Amino acid sequence: PKSKKTELQATNVKQIATENKIDIELVCKDDQRPLLDSSAPVVKIDRNTFQKIKIYQPPFLQYLPSSVQPLISRQFQSLKVLKSIPNDQLFYASVFAGSLTEIIRTGLLYPLSTIKSRVQARSSRSTAIKRNKRSLPRKLKVTWLTALHETRRGDLYAGITPSLLVAVPASGVYSGMKEVSRRAFSMAIQIQVFQNLFPGDNDGVAASYGALAASLLAAFVADIAALAIRTPADVLALRLQVFGDKNVKSDFGDWAKDSVALLPAMILTDIPFLLSRIFLNAAITTGGENLGKYEFETIAIACLCAFLTTPFDVARTRILLPTLPSEEEEEESIILQSKEERTRRRLVASSKYREERRQKLSVPITMKRIAAEGNGGVQNLYAGWLERTIFLGVGRAWLDPLRVIGYLGIRDALLLKLFD
Repeated sequence: PKSKKTELQATNVKQIATENKIDIELVCKDDQRPLLDSSAPVVKIDRNTFQKIKIYQPPFLQYLPSSVQPLISRQFQSLKVLKSIPNDQLFYASVFAGSLTEIIRTGLLYPLSTIKSRVQARSSRSTAIKRNKRSLPRKLKVTWLTALHETRRGDLYAGITPSLLVAVPASGVYSGMKEVSRRAFSMAIQIQVFQNLFPGDNDGVAASYGALAASLLAAFVADIAALAIRTPADVLALRLQVFGDKNVKSDFGDWAKDSVALLPAMILTDIPFLLSRIFLNAAITTGGENLGKYEFETIAIACLCAFLTTPFDVARTRILLPTLPSEEEEEESIILQSKEERTRRRLVASSKYREERRQKLSVPITMKRIAAEGNGGVQNLYAGWLERTIFLGVGRAWLDPLRVIGYLGIRDALLLKLFD
């Protein structure tokens, strides 16, 4: 009997840069075909249907010039569906791939996140009049000098431990839930609905809109699941980034209650940026760009979405951070409270202050209150827009295409080899 073996094979770096995608194949070989060649059958993952398929190449393919092999392969290859990948395998592989790529991304970008949070916190405490009088060059100069100051301040990885402990599995859960949900929504959404919206010979348009709708719904469900895990870490990490571990004493007894109370506000302020990026990426990118062009498009889209959704981020930051007391309140607290009580900063008021609690957790009320501060108006809601745009656009989005390529490669390799 033949001794069958398989070997994983990935797209080379040059092809990844040219086609902006990675293909992971399980190349089949046996005793009669000990060497891997272009005519060897391969097993791949169909990323649209999540099926494991085997591709048989014509035997004469290996004798043709490499320049014409792809064209001949597409014309004469035959496919065989081996099996449909179970949801549990798809979920586990996606969770592992998403978690691993998140560790790398967080380790690289966390210092930028710390500087952005500190700069935005300082900007939110400056007067509206000063902010509004600054020209764009002045804002750029102030932002740069503030970033340098915060960099020299050091401790740029403050709060990374709780962030990693929760953000990494949260990212994994997001990836797993998104893939499984997208598969479910793709099966549930009837393309006939979109065919009625786009009558005529527009099956391709209907299919693309159906896929976009499934992606948006899947991202919404996955983001809620991830935020339920990520919110406690985000709360603690942001406080540590801005105030430092010596100036914040978290009430860990009520930490879970605070996180549950804050979850709806976190969802409402996180969803706009996520869904707008997905929609614009689907509308602008074609999937056939090289990696350089795709990087440029991704960064431009991220910058636009970051700017437009800055009011949600400002409201989120204000909701997460404790309200800084006025001078009168500070004097009263010094008289009435002990030092231990003065240094404890609660995020959410206790249940006996229901109206204060409701107003603090309401995103629209928070936005209205921010806009009413000083004479800034709506411009108050764009405090720190430059820092946010630079961080999410230039600082972070450039890594997203590479992260997606790495994620798909790891996920497909696990599905092909581990669950083979």
